[in-house]
Amino acid sequence: MWHAFKLAESTPQPSEAPRNVDFRWGVKIPMRDGAHLNATLYRPKSTEPTPVIFTLTPYISDSYHARALYFSQHGYAFVLVDCRGRGNSEGEFEPFVNEGRDAYDTVEWLAAQVWSDGSITMWGGSYAGFDQWMALKEFPPHLKTIVPAASAHAGVDFPFFKNIFYSYVMQWLTFTSGVTGNANLFDEQAFWIEKTSELFVNHRPFNELDQIVGNATTHFQTWLQHPLQDAYWDRMALAPAEYDAINMPILTITGHYDGDQPGALHYYRQHMRSASPARDQHYLIIGPWDHPGTRTPNKE
Repeated sequence: MWHAFKLAESTPQPSEAPRNVDFRWGVKIPMRDGAHLNATLYRPKSTEPTPVIFTLTPYISDSYHARALYFSQHGYAFVLVDCRGRGNSEGEFEPFVNEGRDAYDTVEWLAAQVWSDGSITMWGGSYAGFDQWMALKEFPPHLKTIVPAASAHAGVDFPFFKNIFYSYVMQWLTFTSGVTGNANLFDEQAFWIEKTSELFVNHRPFNELDQIVGNATTHFQTWLQHPLQDAYWDRMALAPAEYDAINMPILTITGHYDGDQPGALHYYRQHMRSASPARDQHYLIIGPWDHPGTRTPNKE
């Protein structure tokens, strides 16, 4: 898997016509509670089992198509998995809560497939970076390495920073409402400026922002009840003993202008303070990127 570890530093070129790649959409991965996550499988046209890279994402697996092609054209099976309750995955999406257990079940299921050689790694950015740390919390036996980029850390840099919530939280929750990505509304800056201005001009309390936006179906109110890094957020983070037990190489990628840099560096520093035997195998890259650039930097 070290080759995949190094390949993750590269940026895929614009999507080309698939060469020597087999696709399989609608792969159903069983979870321990009976739910099934939906996945898209990309693999080299080969009869030999290969290592497997996968991304667990709430942003719908189709959004990682170019990356999946890149790795599958370089000899790896790549599996794009929709988080629970997102895309065509079953269950309910509760941000940050189920990803560790679901990642564990996905790792072990992938390791048992005939097209897999049993070596599994994870790659992904932002929320998909958080997923990887939660997978480590569960210690799946077949996970060989993780490559978290621009990783959010629940209770450290999202949904608040230094105990202060920000309006972007409602924007993100609306983006991930329902089962498909609401990308156009998410990017409609005029809408979000109008709604946050209404909050400000009318002296409305912050906890009414979801009503002003018109989306009261999220976990916004639950989060506001936990403005400190308390037990609610601790269950979405590694405990000191879990950092001590890390025994695999890690490549952390963040950017100087990345809003999730505090989260990425918190993971890194906690690992460096631990008794983990793999501390000297944790590599850190900090580049001249913002949040999107950290995940997919451009050469220009």
